[in-house]
Amino acid sequence: MRVLGRLALAIVWLAASATSWSLVYWLVIRRNVGAVPDFWALERLLAYACFVLAPALTFLPLARLARVPFLEIEAIVGWSTTLYVWTFIDPSRVDDVLAMVVILLPLLIAVSSVYALLVALVSRRAAARRGQEPDPLVARRRGYVLGLFTVGCVLLQSLEALTALNAGLLGLIALFVELLAMTWFAPVRAEGEPSRGTSGDRRRWNEYGRGAPGQG
Repeated sequence: MRVLGRLALAIVWLAASATSWSLVYWLVIRRNVGAVPDFWALERLLAYACFVLAPALTFLPLARLARVPFLEIEAIVGWSTTLYVWTFIDPSRVDDVLAMVVILLPLLIAVSSVYALLVALVSRRAAARRGQEPDPLVARRRGYVLGLFTVGCVLLQSLEALTALNAGLLGLIALFVELLAMTWFAPVRAEGEPSRGTSGDRRRWNEYGRGAPGQG
């Protein structure tokens, strides 16, 4: 019975998520709600609700499985803001630099939340086989590194500068950032008095900004 109940919940969740995203597609693409000038028009109000409802229905259950703190909030904020900006804001009417920030920052959060979710789910399966507990901070960090690479490619494409060479260089930069982060935030062995429980694996103090181990 429990298996059937979970299966039923999964089917309901899939149907609700698909319906909400279908409404988003219908409003944005088919109805072109972005061309409606009245902020309080019924179609726009429905679009606002769908922009929040669709990512909420999608990411709330998945974030619980991934167990990354505040991932669902990031996903909802990132995707709802991205949908609103790309639907209702005309970049040609905004200052160039401000337009880039307004458009690309929500996109970065949205894309990174998807990457962080995928990395977290894969990490949990791999860690379970080794009998370990995955680190959610690593999933979020790698999600943002991949997000920066993706958004960087989008930016290069908008500037008509996206080539295989530029994408490769951007990928190398992202890889270097991840390797640097792995070294900077790697667990270190802290030696101390066994009777006081001061020995064991600790993270580098730089990650939390609390000072070197043993101080305070």
